[in-house]
Amino acid sequence: MEKKTWRILLIVFLLLVVSFGSAQNVPLETAVRNLKEKIKASDGTVKLKLLDSLCWLTRDKQELMYDSIVKVTISYAIDLDSFDIANRQAARLIWSYTNRLGQPEKGRSFFESFDALKLPVENNALLARFYLNGGDSYYFSEAIEEAIAIYNLASDYALEQGDSILYGTSKKYIADAYIRMGKLAEGSKMLQEVEAIYRQTKDTIRLVNTKSSRADLYSMNSFFEEAKVERDEVIALAKTINYESGIISALLNSAIDNSVNDNVEKTLEDLKLALEYARNSNEVRDRYEPQILIKLLQEYSKADSLDRAEKVFKEIQANPERYTTGYFEEAYHKSLGHYYYAKKVYDKSLEYTQKHLDFQINNNTVEEIKSTHMLLYDIYLATEKYKLALYHLKEATTINESMMGLKRSNALSYYQTLYETEKRDAKISKKEAEIELLNHKNRAKRRWIIFGGIALIAVFAIIYLFRGKRFAQERQELQETFSQKLIVEQENERSRLAMELHDSVGQKLMLLKKRTKEANNEVIETLAERSLDELRSISRGLHPAVLDRFGFSKAIAAMVDEVDSSSDILFTLDIENVDEHISKGTAIHLYRIVQECLNNVVKHSKARAVAIDIEKEDRYIHTKITDNGLGFAVSEAIRNSKSLGMNTLLKRAKIIKSKIHIGSIMNKGTTINIITPAYDIS
Repeated sequence: MEKKTWRILLIVFLLLVVSFGSAQNVPLETAVRNLKEKIKASDGTVKLKLLDSLCWLTRDKQELMYDSIVKVTISYAIDLDSFDIANRQAARLIWSYTNRLGQPEKGRSFFESFDALKLPVENNALLARFYLNGGDSYYFSEAIEEAIAIYNLASDYALEQGDSILYGTSKKYIADAYIRMGKLAEGSKMLQEVEAIYRQTKDTIRLVNTKSSRADLYSMNSFFEEAKVERDEVIALAKTINYESGIISALLNSAIDNSVNDNVEKTLEDLKLALEYARNSNEVRDRYEPQILIKLLQEYSKADSLDRAEKVFKEIQANPERYTTGYFEEAYHKSLGHYYYAKKVYDKSLEYTQKHLDFQINNNTVEEIKSTHMLLYDIYLATEKYKLALYHLKEATTINESMMGLKRSNALSYYQTLYETEKRDAKISKKEAEIELLNHKNRAKRRWIIFGGIALIAVFAIIYLFRGKRFAQERQELQETFSQKLIVEQENERSRLAMELHDSVGQKLMLLKKRTKEANNEVIETLAERSLDELRSISRGLHPAVLDRFGFSKAIAAMVDEVDSSSDILFTLDIENVDEHISKGTAIHLYRIVQECLNNVVKHSKARAVAIDIEKEDRYIHTKITDNGLGFAVSEAIRNSKSLGMNTLLKRAKIIKSKIHIGSIMNKGTTINIITPAYDIS
């Protein structure tokens, strides 16, 4: 370092000692005022260094005009050609707007105006941090694609600098953005690469943050057990280095998962532990305490713990500027919706819940939109506005169905398996390199080593091909198992939701119909009856109740009757009672297969007649569906189908160990044979 630089640093150090050492017990406002007096009496490089110090002293404090001080410092730095200082303070101000003050739009606006200056900053590490923070301002303004482009600039500068930490951070941010956009495969693969970087550099803090993102990825796909494993490891790692932010963040996300799964006790346990950590840390308390209290208000209200909810509400209201503005405002609206609903103050509950819904719709946060529709459903049901209640229930149900797709989860499974395959290939390459190294070191035995090396390479090639084939099979099996598990879970979720609709909402609507009939109010009676019919239709679509009540054979007959009544096709039935030979789990999947086949016939075949035959033959149940429609190219449909219908049909067949044969002749019709193992009642 040059002598001139050392002298400047010494002057700044002495000034800081004078400024702060003599004012250790002086209020912050007084320390700021004293430093401003010194700045007025200075000029040149010394003045710039003092301005730089003032920025750090007032950072994030709007009441001390932090942003104005930074802008003055940047302007003065540019006048002195101190572009590195200007860039560093600009990056810090963008970060403050976005991550501390909850004003990402301001951060984005300032980033754009400063970036337009195109200052000749030579320090690539500073540029990387500047673009990382700039990308954040876009990310939290919901401009995700633009954020990715800016994060990529940050990664380019980090790579030029040779800074693996900054490079890993930028890639991690890009992964988070991909996940936010629903590109889970790209996000998952990039997170794996980032983890490898942080393990190599032994950067535990960033490794914790990256693993937290992986846990969030699992949660988004309802893989809550896998998310818990990751978060437990995150908390253990964070505790080894006393990383409070990592611990609190993991506990908060764990609480959200447990809340989704209606585990009230564990949700509150996580939140109270997170609050304890936050209050014991001066560094992160301001960042986390407001959102934990807001979440506690919501969860206590949902659990009908009104005394505790009231206590939290009063604590928040004692300092509303700190807890309910900026970044925390929308979460507070949601919690107020739950709080006033629990207190049965429905007008206020509706007001805040609707505000929250409007915000979430504008920002397209699907999970939040679904849960807010459910709260609105509860509010309207409690206020006897049944038509509006049913509307919000339908909206929530539609969103829930759309979130249960297979495509994103299959992609995640594929990339996880691919990563394992890449690790295997790397190990084999390492072994081959060791063989080559051994060959060079033993020149005296060159001939034997050549023959030995060839033999070993052949062995490794055979092993490689054998293991490659085995891993490919395992990967395919893993994907199929994943798909089957998702179908089963989807069916279970449909059954649960149908049961809740029937037992809760259905009973209330039946009671309403009875009461209105007694009151001789024909208008409300008609509305209640129509609402009940619509609810039953939704419930039947989610899970066929006739299957549980009357068994498989009668459920198929009822389904065919329903399809027959709504189409011009002639249906003929020959159904043997096979109920005692089919388990409950097999019955629902075979029912869905037949349902999908009949839907395809009605939508696409243009058939005039359809025959359905079900009979038991030896140890199997034979289901046959024949139509005289247009027919189709079976192999091409299976290979090129863009819908999930055909694929789901085949996957359901695998779940119940059935064989499906589809024969179709163009312009003559289609025959589908399903052979299902009979249930062994012995």
